[in-house]
Parts: sequence; C-alpha cells; structure tokens
Amino acid sequence: MNNISILGSGWLGFPLAQVLSEEFSVKLSTSTNEKIDRLRGENITPFIVDTTNLNDEVDKFLCSDILIINIPSKNIDGFKELIKHILNSNIKKIVFISSISVLKDETSPLIEIENLFKKTNLKITILRFGGLIGYGRNPAKFFPNGKVVKDANIPVNMIHRDDCISIIGNVIKQDIFDETFNCAAPSHPTKKEFYTYCAKVSGLPVPTFDSGKNESNKKIVKNDLLVSKLNYKFIHDDLMKIVF
Repeated sequence: MNNISILGSGWLGFPLAQVLSEEFSVKLSTSTNEKIDRLRGENITPFIVDTTNLNDEVDKFLCSDILIINIPSKNIDGFKELIKHILNSNIKKIVFISSISVLKDETSPLIEIENLFKKTNLKITILRFGGLIGYGRNPAKFFPNGKVVKDANIPVNMIHRDDCISIIGNVIKQDIFDETFNCAAPSHPTKKEFYTYCAKVSGLPVPTFDSGKNESNKKIVKNDLLVSKLNYKFIHDDLMKIVF
C-alpha cells in the first residue's frame, strides 16, 4: 500500500486527506497544533511543518512513497529548499497542485516552481486547477458591497473541490505520472452568466457587471488531455447546475 504525505491541510488538503485515508496511509502537514486531535481521530497522521523554516520534522513527514504538494506559496527559494529535502527522502512520486493562471501569465513564479520539480529525477504530475469553488467558496461572495465585476463577457474556468479530489485520487490510483494536466470543468459560461446564477441560487444580491473592452482574456481552458489520459468524467461538469 502506498504511503502518502500531503503538504497543506487547508480547504482542499484536509478533505483530500479524509478521502485518501480510506485507502492509503496518510500523513498531513499542519502549521498549528489545533488540528492535531481531529486529524488523529480521522485516522490521519499529523505533522507540524513550517514551510518557511524546514527542519528534521519535515524529513519525518517525507518518509512516504508519494507527496502531494498543496500550498499557496510562490516562494521560489522556499521550494528549492523543499526539493533538497525531498531528494534526500523516500519520495519517488509527486503531485504538485498548480494553477491555470500560469497559462495567462508567463512571468508567474509558479512556472519556475513547476520547472524546478520537472528538472528532478522524480516522477511528477502537475495539476493546474481552475478557479476553486464549492464548500464555502461561492463566487457570488467574491463581489461584496456593490463591487463591480469587470470583463463580464469573458468565460470562466472553474473547478469544484469534489473534482479536484477525484482527479488527484485518479492520478494516484492509475499511476499517471510525468504529466501536466489543465483541470477545469467542461462548461464555460461568461462571468455575468455564472456569477448571476451563483447569486440567485444562494439568495444573494446579483453583482453589478461591466462588460469592458478587454477581449484578450477570453481563454477557455481545455481539459482534453486530462479526460483522455485518465478517462475522467467530471462530477460537476455543468457549472450552471452547481448548488452552493
């Protein structure tokens, strides 16, 4: 049985650990003591890991077969130090959670971080997730107090947390490594369509929209490789049917 370490226990990391712990031995990093008892109760081994000051504890945490990196940090030097620890560990395979933002911003530090991992001799699959939604992340709440939604006619590239967890699980179970997948739901309503829908189904005020004149960002993220390589079927394929 594969042992899995998950770096990052936030909105995605903790429920991911809960799901994977049903089939694997899972370690989960946390930066505070508050979650330790709960994690142990979930049959998850907790580790206090400070990614800004790596020490011997991270080496114990890395005593696994697979590492899932799910932290929002874009600290390139911090990742260089983490990679040194990984290369001296038992880790042989990595799932690195990235973002589709790299497709629009060629100067994003995430691109350099992705490349740092690709240059190692480890098997790594990079998952570039779209905008994360579900379980408290309701786009209708992104624009409070009458804040205007700009570029209202630009299509959205979103993905529900259920699909994020399912995709990660499929990568591990199918042993699909040395790949980079763009991960977004197959439906792409405009910002105006989607945020209006989110507000109405949640009983929240509909935001104000500004169509603007910016057409350059009308990029629809294709998930073709993900679907074909993993034979993946989205749990939430239609964004206009999601219930928040």
